[in-house]
Amino acid sequence: MNTICTLRNMLTRNLEYNPDKPALIEGSRQYTFKEFSERTNRMGNALLTMGLDKGDRVAILSPNSMESAESYFSIPNAGLVLVMLNFRLAPSEIQTILSDSQASVLIVKEGYLSHIEQIKEGLSFVKHYIFIGDSSKTPEGWHHYETLIQQSSPHTPDMTVTENDLAALMYTSGTTGAPKGCMAIHRNYYHAGRSLTLELKMDSEDFGIIPSPLFHATGEVVLMTCMYSGTTAVIMPQWDVEEFMRLVEEYKVTMGMLATPMLLFLIDYPHADKYDLTSLKKMFFAGAPVTPVIFQKAIERFGNVFLHLFGTTETVGQATILKTEDVAKALESGNMEILSSCGRSFADMQSVVVDENDQPVLPGAVGEIRVRGLGTTLGYWNKEDETKKDFRNGWYYPLDMCRIDKKGFIYVVDRKKDMIITGGENVYPAEVENVLYKHPDISQAAVIGTPDRKWGEVVTALVVKKGGSEIPADELKTFCRGEIAGYKVPKKVLFVDALPMSASGKILKYKLKKEWS
Repeated sequence: MNTICTLRNMLTRNLEYNPDKPALIEGSRQYTFKEFSERTNRMGNALLTMGLDKGDRVAILSPNSMESAESYFSIPNAGLVLVMLNFRLAPSEIQTILSDSQASVLIVKEGYLSHIEQIKEGLSFVKHYIFIGDSSKTPEGWHHYETLIQQSSPHTPDMTVTENDLAALMYTSGTTGAPKGCMAIHRNYYHAGRSLTLELKMDSEDFGIIPSPLFHATGEVVLMTCMYSGTTAVIMPQWDVEEFMRLVEEYKVTMGMLATPMLLFLIDYPHADKYDLTSLKKMFFAGAPVTPVIFQKAIERFGNVFLHLFGTTETVGQATILKTEDVAKALESGNMEILSSCGRSFADMQSVVVDENDQPVLPGAVGEIRVRGLGTTLGYWNKEDETKKDFRNGWYYPLDMCRIDKKGFIYVVDRKKDMIITGGENVYPAEVENVLYKHPDISQAAVIGTPDRKWGEVVTALVVKKGGSEIPADELKTFCRGEIAGYKVPKKVLFVDALPMSASGKILKYKLKKEWS
């Protein structure tokens, strides 16, 4: 029974090495590692006092906050299971996740009470409600978060916790439909913190920032890395590009992770020169592919400080990594293609590109990536059939089509489900999108296949123009013909005001297909 690779032990490490060092900062609030550990113990004990048993689910609805960060430790540390809700969801979508997880306790931040009021009649399984905010505004019959902490024991909860115990249900962003609860165990989170600490060579001089949502892997992995390595982190309640730069300058931030759209905001921000961002050394980006043109702009503007990760909720974040030293070596030799790569296998993870017979493909060929290692979750909560389909023979299959080069670098070609078959030819939308993004007047682009009697499917581009730009559809088609084969050129170009996006910055193509097919 291994009790070392647990979230509880992560807290214990910092009590030994960094008890008086600031752990987390949010606005004017700040807690040392000792205070953070005591608060998480107190909340864990409060939950157990309510009569919860090992394995019961506890959900939290809050933007990034001290409380949401604490929940990653207080809940699993008591042998319970965290359900971190996406605060951007509509009330009905929140109800779906709560019903699927059958949460016994619901913690709600002030400002989200109206969401719960709309769906409370359908939450009969919730036994206790906890309110975060001004105590005078606590709804009748609810507990108050800080009051529970003040009244509970600071000692480690009397509950055995092992590395194989379920720690959280992390719901996918739902890029292909209804979200699924990925069953993450303690070892998965311990691995996330340890592996990034090793890959980044984290030390006492580092300082982290969490601008991405904590309900998503891009936020969670930074929290785990800082907690494992004893690094202070500043929490951003919401993304704001100028506030991000101000905090980087104020705290001399060295590391963090951005969802891909945040990187775009950073590159495009016209007043970045107002801030001293030279402390940045280890900034990850992930969630959606980035075109080489955008990656190159990021390096030119901020230096070679960005690391590209490929991963999923099912792998609790990182499965591959493109390191800054790999980028530097490739660019020195004139290899710009490296900027299209998501790198090679991450620490304690293995990623292989295979054909339809599960055999590794040759360099240059396209196949499906499969992943295994210490970050791989147990599967999907209450979804046995989907678990068997995506988790097979010890591997997880993310349904991404990739190719690999002679040095082992992996390149994501596209989602398996998004491939278009037009006139018998395979077209990967990402290739067409990369070309569209080269056009100076395009802000966003998504390519899907729409039904056609003659061709089966036709390549269809949905485009968001930059403000004030006028681009005729025929001009875009001509632009594409100079870059890609004729059968890949969009036969339809549709201009839209916005594209549906997930929290991680992925375009929700299933919604586009539903609307335009």
